[in-house]
Amino acid sequence: MDDLSIGDVAHRTGLTQRTLRYYEELGLLSPERDGGGRRRYRSEDLDRLYRVRLLRELGTPLAEVDPDADQLLPLTRRRLVDLDARLAELARTREAVRSAEERLLRGAPSTDEEILDLLAGLPADEPAVTRRLTLLVYRDIAAAQQCLVDQFGLVAGELSRDGAGEVVHGEVFAGDGVIWMHRESADFRLASPATLGGSAHCMAIDVDDVDAHHRRAEAAGAEIVYPPTDMPYGVREYGARDSEGGLWSFMRTL
Repeated sequence: MDDLSIGDVAHRTGLTQRTLRYYEELGLLSPERDGGGRRRYRSEDLDRLYRVRLLRELGTPLAEVDPDADQLLPLTRRRLVDLDARLAELARTREAVRSAEERLLRGAPSTDEEILDLLAGLPADEPAVTRRLTLLVYRDIAAAQQCLVDQFGLVAGELSRDGAGEVVHGEVFAGDGVIWMHRESADFRLASPATLGGSAHCMAIDVDDVDAHHRRAEAAGAEIVYPPTDMPYGVREYGARDSEGGLWSFMRTL
């Protein structure tokens, strides 16, 4: 990867040579020149280019990009706040559209004005549901999180520990949602499927390729309950169990 031409870098990154030259004009890149005046990109140049592209993906205006600054954490946090706000607004809009669709499907008489009011958004004084959280109960939260990451391709979040070092809370991310992992609690009658001897829940997750996801999970050692199947209710899905017997369904609408 060392000592590449501008054409090599453009081919490997998908950027145009014009973009690479523009980054150089802005002082974001400074490749050396060979005896013939041609640009030669070394490993440190590629590292800087990676950070430039990462900052741009996080929504940083080009004029504010500084690949040398230690600014990734605050940037990701600001980006998450912005995305959460946009998701909440989309959730409100979706609820309005869903309400309008439901009325139309029921054949309820609706004037154009009523439908437009629904589509305009929920009333300002009406509490809106903007996000859902799923909570699953496990005996061993850390081991369960590792299973969900390794076998199902979910993204690991934080693990919280008590004063004795025992994991009492965990998180995994699945697409646009977060799943909280809770320890067993007799007070709240929360128990793992491993304790119950059966699954008290079934998690349904949308994936873009059911068969590819199934092959990945199977290769990672997941317990497959049933293979990818076209269901009469309009989805292709397969089922698998997690490390404590919880049932998961991975699907895509047909």
